[in-house]
Amino acid sequence: MARIVLGIGTSHTPVLSIPGELWASYAERDRQNPELMFPPEGVQMPFDVALATHVPREIQERVGNEAIFKEQFDRCQTALDTLAGALDAAKPDFTVIVSDDQDEWFFEDNMPVFAVYWDSMVPLRPREAPPDAPEYLRHLLAGYGDVPLEIPVPSGFGRHLVEHLMDEDFDVAHVSYMKDVRGGRIARRYPALDGELDLVRDTPERTVGLPHGFAFVVKRLFDNEPRPILPVFQNTCYPPNNVRPARAYDFGRAIASAISAWEPDARVAVVCSGGLSHFVVDEELDRDLLDALVKKDAAALRSLPRHRLYSATSESLNWVTLGGVMADVDLQADVVDYVPGYRSVAGTGGGWAFMRWR
Repeated sequence: MARIVLGIGTSHTPVLSIPGELWASYAERDRQNPELMFPPEGVQMPFDVALATHVPREIQERVGNEAIFKEQFDRCQTALDTLAGALDAAKPDFTVIVSDDQDEWFFEDNMPVFAVYWDSMVPLRPREAPPDAPEYLRHLLAGYGDVPLEIPVPSGFGRHLVEHLMDEDFDVAHVSYMKDVRGGRIARRYPALDGELDLVRDTPERTVGLPHGFAFVVKRLFDNEPRPILPVFQNTCYPPNNVRPARAYDFGRAIASAISAWEPDARVAVVCSGGLSHFVVDEELDRDLLDALVKKDAAALRSLPRHRLYSATSESLNWVTLGGVMADVDLQADVVDYVPGYRSVAGTGGGWAFMRWR
């Protein structure tokens, strides 16, 4: 019978691949980012408007410098090394990775709430930087895969998971192949000062492999070794059918049930990838979530405030799902590290977290 032998939660932010001395250059993009959602109200505001009217002085004073960024980068690398070592020591037969898609495979021509990819293989394709790309962009792209790989997928378990989820009343999409060339558009329907953000992003058709939330795990935690993975998607980012906290938690419970119902003997690791808060740091939300995960506090996980879970902070819901997976598993959680990275005076940046259940 299959059993869960390890759980891992990890951020997959680009700054985990960009050396600390380049974080300030990367942060310059924040001033033009239209997807900044400011806590505690969870409302989109332009950088300058938020700085002038909303961001408290104590947050403005927390902005880092090169020395702080380098120290934070080193802390993150140490935490990632710890997680990679835990995966290597656990020796799972396959790893279920729960993450979200961001303008890579799924667009508004078909945006499932939940999806399972269960072909026998999934390709990872490096993302090439243009010749005139800034140095930080080269590091960023390499962090999501720098060599082409064909990664095995436990397709038998994948089909079992789809059928088990259907029996558990989750109407999950299944993906048994993906076209090499994908593109499309997605609207960001986030609350704004004047109602709702009017932003539609068009992604031109291009060759694309495994989405970055999964590719980061292969590149950084597996060190490019193509071990078997099962990609499980949930739409955290894009209203109106973005997953709700309670549903994400119950989805995790159903994944755990499917693993325990899988008759072949197998050691299974479950990884959630993404988050926590970004592109604006919401340290209160992050710490409340991590505390609830350690305590296995189902009520707190199922009732996270939805208005603080827009934009990329929504990836925190992948951690809620992992909390559901680990609810009844006899493994104990510990936070390897939590690094709140304030990279501008407006509090932009993110809460980078690393956690394991063993």
